Amino acid sequence: MNNVKIELDELKKVYNYVTQSIIVSDETNKIVLMNQAALEKFEIDEDEAILKNIEDFVPLDERETVLSTIKNHDLSYFNVMLKKINSKLFPAFVSGQILKYQDKSYGILTIVDVTELKNKEKAQLKKLKSHIITQATSYAQKENELKGQESSELTQMREEVEKIKHENFMLERKVTLFERENRILNTQSEKIQEDSFSFEQVLDREMALAKRYDRKFSLAIVAIDDFKNLTEQLKTEAKRDLVVKAFKKHFRSTIRTTDVIYYENSGLFYLILPNSSDVNITDLVDRLLHAKKIDTKILVRFNCGLAHYYDNDTRDHLMYRARKSLEVNIEENNFVKSK
Repeated sequence: MNNVKIELDELKKVYNYVTQSIIVSDETNKIVLMNQAALEKFEIDEDEAILKNIEDFVPLDERETVLSTIKNHDLSYFNVMLKKINSKLFPAFVSGQILKYQDKSYGILTIVDVTELKNKEKAQLKKLKSHIITQATSYAQKENELKGQESSELTQMREEVEKIKHENFMLERKVTLFERENRILNTQSEKIQEDSFSFEQVLDREMALAKRYDRKFSLAIVAIDDFKNLTEQLKTEAKRDLVVKAFKKHFRSTIRTTDVIYYENSGLFYLILPNSSDVNITDLVDRLLHAKKIDTKILVRFNCGLAHYYDNDTRDHLMYRARKSLEVNIEENNFVKSK
C-alpha cells in the first residue's frame, strides 16, 4: 500500500507540471488523485476531492461516455459536459486510459476546457446572423417603400435592392461556410490521436520510472514504407485514415494495456513496451509485424526498429538506437506486406 501511495505521489508531481486537468481514479471510480489544474478547474480542495467519486463531476447523461472512455483505454478526445463542485456545467474534451500497478487498475482522465472556444464560436455565429437579419430588415423596408412610390427614382432603388439581395446571399454563403468549417474543426478535434503529453514527455516519464524502480522497457518504431507517396496515391483523407486506423486496431489487439502507442502524421508509430516476466519483447514485436492481421484493403509495406533501455540511457541515445535499427532493416529490405 505504501508503494502505491509513493507511485501516486510521483504521478502527482508529474501531472502538476501540465496545464491539462488530470483525474486519477480506482476501479470503483473513487478519486485518488487530482492535479493542481483539475482542483482549480472544479473549484475544490484536495482533501475534499479524494472523498469524491468521478461520477460526482459528470452529469448523468454523460457518465456512460466518460467512464467507457477510461475503461476502453481510448486516447481519442470526446466532447462532453462536466460540472464543478458547485454544479456549474462547462464544455470539455476528455480522453481516458488505464494504468495498471501491483494488480490494480487506475483510470486516468485527461480534461481540456473548451469554454473559450465554444463562446468564441457562438459569438462569431451570432455576429454573422445579426448582420444578416439587419440586412434582411433593411431590404424588406426598402421593398415596402418601393411599393408606395411612383417616381423617377424607382429604377435606381430597384437596383439598390438587387444589390442588397446579392450582399445578403453572399453573407448567407459565408455563414454556411463558417458552419461547415466549424463542423470540420469539431471532427478534427475528436480525431486527435495523441495524448495530452507529447511523446517526449511520455518517454521521459517512463525512463524516470525505470531508473527509480529498476525496471526495463523497450522502444519500438514502426514505419509505413514510402508514406508520402502512399498518401498521395490515396488522395482522400478518409482513405489515409483507414490505413492508420487499421494499424492502430492491430496494435491494440496485440499489445498489453500497459503499453503505449503514439502516432506521428509522417507514418511513424512509437511504442513503449515495458518488460515483464511473462512476455518476451522480441516475440511481442514479431506479433506486431504479423501483417496478415492488418486489413488495409491495399498493399502497404512496413518495418520496425527496436531498442532496449539500459541504465544511464538518455532519451536521445534510446531514440537513436531505435531509429538506427529501423534504418538497418529498411536498408536490408526486410519489409512486411499487408493484405
